[in-house]
Amino acid sequence: MPPDISAEEAFALMLETACEDFEILQALIDGEIQVAAPKSDEATPANKHDHRKAHRAVRAAPRIQMALAKSFLFNARRANRICALNKGSLALDRLERTRFFKATDPLTAVRDVNEHGFDGNGSVKPSMHAQDGGTLDETGMVITGRDKILMGPLNLHIVYLAVDRMRTIAGFRALSERKSKNSA
Repeated sequence: MPPDISAEEAFALMLETACEDFEILQALIDGEIQVAAPKSDEATPANKHDHRKAHRAVRAAPRIQMALAKSFLFNARRANRICALNKGSLALDRLERTRFFKATDPLTAVRDVNEHGFDGNGSVKPSMHAQDGGTLDETGMVITGRDKILMGPLNLHIVYLAVDRMRTIAGFRALSERKSKNSA
């Protein structure tokens, strides 16, 4: 049986997880965190011809960045859904909730393409979106800096700012402060 978790706690969990994933992505972009392949022993004949290991090492950092971006996308979208389905259970100002929805509603289309875009039934298909002199679909990502992390039609940094704002209002720290205030 799954543990009981309130809508407030579930919402806080999704906000915190999304923000932490995005912040780790930014730390990778800034070089604060680095992905390094272990040094190989070039004298070993088995490693001498193993191009797969070298290919994997070169692709590791961008693959990790993409995984973090998608995790942010999915968890921010889950937070949006929890907020929408539990309006009465969340102590949120209507204006703040509206701002959050406005920023996070566009995640749905990008999430849908990433999850179902290649199912083969044609219900959801990737499409090209103009972004700063180029085009990319919802499954691609272009990073030109910590403030420009582009996926399909979105700059995920702009979405992050809204999710992080909501985290300050409804994340774990805010929940803890509210509980402390109520018990005093």
